[in-house]
Amino acid sequence: MVGDEERPGKADNLILDELTEQLDRTFKLLRGDMDQAANLAFAQVRVDTAVEARLLNELAEREPLAHPERFTDAHRLAMHAMEVLDRDGWRRPRLPRLGPLRSPAELAVEFVAQYVVRSYVADTVRALARLYARRESQSPPESVERRVLARARIQADRLTLGFRGGASGLPTVLIGGAAIPVVASLARQFGAVKPSETVLIAGGSVLFLVFAALAFILLQGAGLARRRVTVVGRQPMEALYETIGHCGRPPEDDADTIALVAIGLTAITWFILPVVLVTLATVFRG
Repeated sequence: MVGDEERPGKADNLILDELTEQLDRTFKLLRGDMDQAANLAFAQVRVDTAVEARLLNELAEREPLAHPERFTDAHRLAMHAMEVLDRDGWRRPRLPRLGPLRSPAELAVEFVAQYVVRSYVADTVRALARLYARRESQSPPESVERRVLARARIQADRLTLGFRGGASGLPTVLIGGAAIPVVASLARQFGAVKPSETVLIAGGSVLFLVFAALAFILLQGAGLARRRVTVVGRQPMEALYETIGHCGRPPEDDADTIALVAIGLTAITWFILPVVLVTLATVFRG
């Protein structure tokens, strides 16, 4: 009987050996100039751009953790930051003097900021759970990296049950605000509403105030959430991703999306709504 060591092709000329050697060369070359490496070193694998060279660099780096000795500390700090953000990161906005409207405005701004902050926390914890699971699968059995990643992954999985995201009512508020002009337009089209000039002025004033208030609340809430995420959560997350290594950038919050909605409402308030009201008034006069 031919032994395993004598069987041709049993352990020789494996694709894995060739790929490992190729990735080692890639890793060494990418320590230098990325563009030069892309142009000169990777004809065998058809690397055409520096972006593809960087992707190979990610593949060539096979350590599951860049700094395993600091990973646990960074993980604990990031989890503490997420707790603080989820609990208090959306409270007590700084608003201008609004008189008797200050209290309801503060509640509304906190409502928006709570949605953004808690959505960010939930997305971040879910992203970490996925990342930990993937890096755990890449770790050698019985290694230190596998043990610490397994513990961190179990913790992140448990936390996803508690960090469920922002208040679900915010999309309803946004849809309701955007639906006001649509409903009015449909009513006008089918003859359900035939307002006089006085009604148009009154209705336009109400819409102006509603849109202006929504834009103010959304912009203030998004700004508050972005500041709190930046101050409390950004650096701990970047420190954690640094200890993991070669894992992209930490998740971002939704403040930009909320701010864009606020800008759109502002544009409707100051530009579109006056034109629509003047046009309707002209039509009804005729």
